[in-house]
Amino acid sequence: MDSADRLVRAIDRDRNLRVAVAITTDVVADAARRHELSPAATYAVGRALTSGLLLATLTKGEERVTVQIMGDGPLGSITVDANGSGDVRGYVAHGEAGVEFGTERRVADLVGRRGVVNVLRDLGLKELYQGQTAMVSGEIDDDIEAYLLSSEQVPSALSCEVVLGEDGAIVAAAGVLVQALPGGAPDVVREVRDAMRTGILYDALKSGVTAPRLLAERVYSLGPLEFIGEERAVRFRCRCSPDRIGGLLSILGIVDLDEMIAENKPAEVVCNYCNTRYQIGRAELERIRAEVAGRPRENN
Repeated sequence: MDSADRLVRAIDRDRNLRVAVAITTDVVADAARRHELSPAATYAVGRALTSGLLLATLTKGEERVTVQIMGDGPLGSITVDANGSGDVRGYVAHGEAGVEFGTERRVADLVGRRGVVNVLRDLGLKELYQGQTAMVSGEIDDDIEAYLLSSEQVPSALSCEVVLGEDGAIVAAAGVLVQALPGGAPDVVREVRDAMRTGILYDALKSGVTAPRLLAERVYSLGPLEFIGEERAVRFRCRCSPDRIGGLLSILGIVDLDEMIAENKPAEVVCNYCNTRYQIGRAELERIRAEVAGRPRENN
């Protein structure tokens, strides 16, 4: 079944603001299933995945964005990788943490209130853009807003929400990002941010609004929006593969590979991003060893 997750972009030309809205229900459900997340961890990881998608799909090109939230809470670090095509993947250090939190929407106690937000942007050029800011609240939305203003000098309002049922099942997830274009008024962005903090996005999702254009109009109520382009599909998709895993093993030295071969059983490698387990058999390990042994040695 095709995912119903979509992203739309729009402009408020009167106020010179841009708006991006992403429905990420299936993305978050897929991540929760793959990583066996607790309900509280699902809130935090869901917000981070949605934020990464919104940051990566604002441009026309094939931008790739990596977001890492490193807090001092029991959840540990959250890492998200997204691209301009709508693919996102991510993982958390301790996805089982927060069972005692139940379905509490606020996640600062789990993420932590001290730490840093790292963002790496790959625009397909030779140089990468990297920025880092201190966490301001641990609620992820606040932290990425602060990053955008401090590191990229773009006044922004961000709200990402996950709605869970009483049984812990994911009902809906989405995010809204509003940014000032050149000449846009920062005070209007602050007005939007204040409105978002009242829970308007959560309430809209809980009432059953899951069409991205309708959600944009419900959350952004300052004026008419001009939607740009078609709705873009978004999905949880990892770039790992048997070939990539083999490439990672080829970084090992001959001694390490010999030890793995001597165990006479498949080597198991787990992808952090999607939790897929790969088993590399003896024949493939021997092929990788032969390849490594045939490389010319580097001169010291």
